[in-house]
Order: sequence, then C-alpha cells, then structure tokens
Amino acid sequence: MKWTIKQTTEQTGLSADTLRYYDKEGILSPKRHENGYRYYDEADIMILKNIVVMKYARFSLAEMKHMEELFAQEPNMACHEINKQVFQAKIAELNQTIGNYQKIICLMNELLSMIDNTEVYLRNKGEIAEFINQIFEDIRRGAPR
Repeated sequence: MKWTIKQTTEQTGLSADTLRYYDKEGILSPKRHENGYRYYDEADIMILKNIVVMKYARFSLAEMKHMEELFAQEPNMACHEINKQVFQAKIAELNQTIGNYQKIICLMNELLSMIDNTEVYLRNKGEIAEFINQIFEDIRRGAPR
C-alpha cells in the first residue's frame, strides 16, 4: 500500500512540514513517484510511529536518527549493545524526569489548597519557595539539554 504525504499525516499525527523535515534531515527518506511526489509505505508508517514514540520519550532528533540507522541494520551484537546503552541512558533520563514531575505535582497539590486562602499562602511562602528551588536544582542537575 502507498500513502500520500496528506494520508500519512492523518495516520501519524505528524504535520507535512515535519515529514518533509525528517526527509531533509535523513531521518526517514520516503520513496518518490515518477512525478517526484513522496509516498510512504507500511514500513515507513511503522518507522514514523516509532519516531512519534521516541519523540514522546524525549529523544532528540539526533538520537532518533541514530536509532533509525541502527534499526535499519542487520541485527548483530554490536548493534544490540549500542541499543542497550541508548535505552539505559534514556530510561535513566525519563526516570529523573518522572521524579521531577512527581515533585511538581506535589507542589501543585499543596498550592491548590492555598489558592483561596491568602493567609495560609503567606505563612508558607518561604517553604514553597524552597520547594520550588529544590525542584529547579534537581531539574538543572538532571537536564542534559
């Protein structure tokens, strides 16, 4: 089956500009009809779905390109080891991010109870600032970007 760029955007949720950008950057190079129009096949759609998942998992464009290059190779031990290292690093990064989000949720829950009461907010303002500062420092330490 062959899909146009418009049909592919409908299937993947990616914009036409994003698909063209991925083509330009060599992340995914779709085939072309004789008239030069891009078309995507089932393998391309699967790669794009994988890219959407990696994007959601906060892979950078360079990491996505690297992973797609590895997936395109014949399976071998060196490839498996590289994938393992990339996944382990990404898991650690995501766990750090999840921890930071959990702290932010705790902060928001505390602030939620203070919205209607200025006195409670003012009494806890210093503690809130300290909590925000701690989250900020955790994010800075864990953020590779």
